[in-house]
Amino acid sequence: MHPPVALTRPWPEDADDIAAAMADWDVVRWLTTLPWPYGVDDARDFVAGAGLDEHAVRQGDRLVGMVQAGRVFGIWITPDRQGQGIGRRAGVLALSRLFLSGAAEVQAHCLVGNVRSARLLHWLGFRACGRVTLSSRPLARDVQADRLVLDRAGFEARHAIALTTQRLRIDAVTPADLPALHRIVTQPAVARMLLRYHPAMTVEEAAPLLLQSALVPPLRLAVRHEGQVIGSVSLIEGTPPHLTYFLDPNHAGQGFGQEMVSAVFDEIVARLAPSEIVAEVFLDNPASRKILKNLGFRRDEDALITSRGRDAPAQAARYRWRAGLLS
Repeated sequence: MHPPVALTRPWPEDADDIAAAMADWDVVRWLTTLPWPYGVDDARDFVAGAGLDEHAVRQGDRLVGMVQAGRVFGIWITPDRQGQGIGRRAGVLALSRLFLSGAAEVQAHCLVGNVRSARLLHWLGFRACGRVTLSSRPLARDVQADRLVLDRAGFEARHAIALTTQRLRIDAVTPADLPALHRIVTQPAVARMLLRYHPAMTVEEAAPLLLQSALVPPLRLAVRHEGQVIGSVSLIEGTPPHLTYFLDPNHAGQGFGQEMVSAVFDEIVARLAPSEIVAEVFLDNPASRKILKNLGFRRDEDALITSRGRDAPAQAARYRWRAGLLS
C-alpha cells in the first residue's frame, strides 16, 4: 500500500509548518539555496514565489514536505515523517506529472554524503553522470555534489502504473496479452459498448489501440485475475482526457468492473492531477453508468454516438468528473 500522500500548491498558511521543518539543521544542510537560520518570513517569501513545478506534500491537511519536479528535481520531508515511504510516493507523483507535461528528462543534484537522498534518487531511476561543485548558502562554502539524470523511459521502466487490489493485478499491457484482450473486445456484446472495436477486427488492427503506455496518456492497463487477463482500463489523451474500460462478460456481475476502474481512477487522479475526466457510455449499459456514478462522475449531456460494433448510432450519455480542491 502506498502511504496516503497528496500533492497540492503550497498555501500561505503552510508558512509555519515549512519554517518548523527548516529549523532542523539536518534538513537544511543538504539544501544549497536556503538561508540559515530559516524563519517564518523566509517561508512566506517561498510560498509567494513558488513555481508551478513546486508541490506541497500532504498527509491529510498537514504539510509534510515539498517536492520540485521541473528543470531540476528536489525533495525534502519533515524529520518526523521520514522513513515511511512518503518521499518515494511524492517523487513518483511529481515525476509522473512532469513527464505528462512532455518533458524528456530531469536532472538532480545530491550532495556527497547525503546517503538518504542518494538512495531515493537511485530508487526513482536517476543515474549519476558526473560530479559538480555547488555553492551552499547554509554552509557558506562550496560543496561537492553528484549530478544525476532521469529520462522518461527510465522512469516508466521502474514506475509505470501497477496496482494490486483485493482480487486483481493491474499493470502494463504486454504483447503476450494481445490475444486475450483481442478476444474480449471482439465479442459482439463488448464491442457494441465501445467505440473503436468491431467483431471482425484482427489482432494486428487492434494492437495499436491495446499496446500503449502505462505511465501517461494514451495510457492502457491490463486487468488480471488469478493470472488471467479479464479486462482493461485506459485513459485517452485529450482536453479533457477520456476514461474507457471493458471487462470479459464471463466475469461480469462479480464487482470486478467497479474494483478495477476505481483503482485505476484513483491512481490517475493522484499521479496526473487532471482537472476533469469524461467518459461516454451508451444508455443500454447500466452497469458502466453505475460504475461512473459511484466514482463521482455526473451525467453531463446525451447524444447519438457511433460505435464500430453497432450497425447505427445509439443514444449515449457523457459523464464528467471534476477535481475537488485538493486534487
